[in-house]
Amino acid sequence: MKLFDIILFVLVFCTFIIGIDQAIVIGLAESYWIFMFSLALLFLYGYRKGQRKVREQEELKSAKNQKKKKRKHG
Repeated sequence: MKLFDIILFVLVFCTFIIGIDQAIVIGLAESYWIFMFSLALLFLYGYRKGQRKVREQEELKSAKNQKKKKRKHG
């Protein structure tokens, strides 16, 4: 996990906690935007996590293909 992903996840958690606090203090309707911002960050985190998995799978496939090519020629 990269540093940016860790920071992004912490921001998701912190904005959600801030949203809960503000919902208690000023009401849910006034703090709705904080929850939506937290949700947008969560979607961004999930997207980046998915992209990272796809990239790792592609690297794994290419490494296996290179091993097969070496075995055939070697």
